[in-house]
Amino acid sequence: MTFAKEIVVLDALIRKEPAAPVEVQAVQVGPAVFVTDPAEYFCRYGLEIKAASGFPYTFPVSLANGCVGYVPTEDAFGTHGGGYETRLTSYSNLDITAGTRCATPGSRWPANSSQGAVIEPPRRPPFTGKPWTYGNVPPERN
Repeated sequence: MTFAKEIVVLDALIRKEPAAPVEVQAVQVGPAVFVTDPAEYFCRYGLEIKAASGFPYTFPVSLANGCVGYVPTEDAFGTHGGGYETRLTSYSNLDITAGTRCATPGSRWPANSSQGAVIEPPRRPPFTGKPWTYGNVPPERN
């Protein structure tokens, strides 16, 4: 019943606005880059963005600048896929290739830019004192 209602709502939404604008950005802060999208990507897209980035610190950021719903991988729509994320609803209704089309520009940009220096924090001296014993008590038995 829930998914039947969602298909009716989705049909009305698509008649009103058949295309969804999706803004993908990359924001660099020194050696870190934040690749944003308005979707709930499947994990594999985030891992691909991190692998393609030449930055030492890459952070995929979901649900930034909007919300276009779940974006499953293309193989999630195959015979071994499924789940509620791949069901057409008013929340999750993009084209099957949307994830690849959104993740690809986000993963390409950082590799072409210059990186800031990675700053190493000063090392703390080794601990030479005694460990804190508060709470270090044997179990109570009746």
